[in-house]
Amino acid sequence: MNNQKAFDCVCPLNQEQLSFLQQLEHNCSDIQNAWLSGYFWRSANKNTHFSVIEKQLVNIEQKITIISASQTGNAKLLSQRLNKYFNQNSIKNNLIHALDYKFKNIKNEKILILIISTQGEGEVPEEAISFHNFIMSKRAPKLDNLYYSIFGLGDTSYNLFCQAAKDFDRRLQELGAKSLLCRFDADIEYEKDYLAWSQKILSIVKNKCVSFSSSSKNLKNQDHLINNQCSYNKNYPAIATVLTNQKITGRYSSKDIRHIEIDIKDLNISYKPGDALGVWYKNDSNLIKKILTSLSINPLEQVNIKNNVISIFDALKNHFELTVNTTNMVKKYAAFSKNHFLNNLILNKIRLNEYVTNTPLVNMFHDHKSKISSEQLINFLRPLHPRLYSISSSQSETNDEIHITVGVVKKNISGSFHFGGASGYLSQALKPDDKIKIFVEANDSFRLPQDQKTSMIMIASGTGIAPFRAFMQQRDYDQSLGKNWIFFGNPSFTEDFLYQIEWQRYIKSGLLNKITLAWSRDQADKIYIQDKIREHGKEMWSWIKDGAAIYVCGNASKMAKDVELALLDVISNNNNMNIEDAKDFLSSLRMNKRYQRDVY
Repeated sequence: MNNQKAFDCVCPLNQEQLSFLQQLEHNCSDIQNAWLSGYFWRSANKNTHFSVIEKQLVNIEQKITIISASQTGNAKLLSQRLNKYFNQNSIKNNLIHALDYKFKNIKNEKILILIISTQGEGEVPEEAISFHNFIMSKRAPKLDNLYYSIFGLGDTSYNLFCQAAKDFDRRLQELGAKSLLCRFDADIEYEKDYLAWSQKILSIVKNKCVSFSSSSKNLKNQDHLINNQCSYNKNYPAIATVLTNQKITGRYSSKDIRHIEIDIKDLNISYKPGDALGVWYKNDSNLIKKILTSLSINPLEQVNIKNNVISIFDALKNHFELTVNTTNMVKKYAAFSKNHFLNNLILNKIRLNEYVTNTPLVNMFHDHKSKISSEQLINFLRPLHPRLYSISSSQSETNDEIHITVGVVKKNISGSFHFGGASGYLSQALKPDDKIKIFVEANDSFRLPQDQKTSMIMIASGTGIAPFRAFMQQRDYDQSLGKNWIFFGNPSFTEDFLYQIEWQRYIKSGLLNKITLAWSRDQADKIYIQDKIREHGKEMWSWIKDGAAIYVCGNASKMAKDVELALLDVISNNNNMNIEDAKDFLSSLRMNKRYQRDVY
């Protein structure tokens, strides 16, 4: 008699129970089956205490949860790398994006690792707002049994550097959680810091957890970038060709907004409505000459950039940020130059912030000249990073093209015009047939409704209209049955109605059911998009009650906040709710992906 037959002879289970158990065994890992054996043993011995062996079995099954809270994709990428790194070292872990995290289950977590970016003025990423609201509220549970670690991503050019990471760290400690490793706040050049942190956190987690396999005794100190050779990313951009670069605001507009079309034929690039396009830009040659002249540096001097020897001119052209001044930059230059004015300035935080806002780097170098070497200059500057722009086309309609809508940053300071680095490059330097380095950054937090019958309310100002152009192209292609309503705001009807002909065509075809416009400068009393939301509150509430999804795209610090306040008023006034209940209602819409924002 073989072992299976012997088992069948003594098995006390009926055939249905046995089939279920065999199916469960087949679908479980060795560790899960070990845990189940302990579970059933305890069930059969209810009057005995948990044994040491049983406790170890439970420990084996404990998972580490890694939460990714990303705004531009960096936190998402690092979370994926950490997940892969842990798996390579046999550490069981669960990777989840903050938008999908069932945050009320945090009380059951044992080890939680949060990788989070900060956006705007110290705010959490869009996908982490519901999680943040819960953890900061009175409903948050005590977390005395939780161990955690936080890796923050930020930009030291902002006053509230890595504030989202700091806020989560403070709150988790208030709730009783214990830090495995002190929070790390990383600047935009984070690679070395991440590698060091990831190795430390792996070692600490190893000591906290029971080993999962015999192969896990030695740490594998390998952390490879996640890169599919068939896809492009920040580190491996595609080389595409510009097809069109057209100004789409009027001659007398206060804004310069460009519609740019890029040829991606034969590049194997795919994208979805809601995604962003990353653009690697180049600095303006005249700007570089002014900086080098002010600092008495020969443009042909050689410097070493990532093990390549190139001229300082080429280094500034392609590798360093030259258009954004920061408080740290002023402090560093003041210390180096020993300039009396700058050293006095940094003692006054308010004056320093005003100076940074109104004084570009080139002006600081010109006004306070100092002898500096090429190597000293590049050690002083911040590395250049790509800019992200919401994609304003649907691949279903444009096929081998990708479109973006770019608002040009242009300031008149002391009689001279200063352009933003990326927008200046895109608007002033790029012409049809020029080459451009690009990559697609997926944005799963800003997607069309899965059910094509779902109605949409889209709210945008300025270049925030971009993703909604893509949304409508896709809905047109899909012949979606859901109703569509767009709110759009800009200064002037005659000068700033972006893509006007297309919206009128959608109205005529019936795809766009309603368009509500707010022109802030076309009358004596300024009218903004939030005013129109309140004006149409009753009808908007009717759409929301019927299941409509709400989308917002625009400036995070001003427009998006004003729009959210207006939405809370609409919910409160039309449903007999107080503001706190309205906030809970809006939060529930966000968790159900019926309230999504793409803000910048």
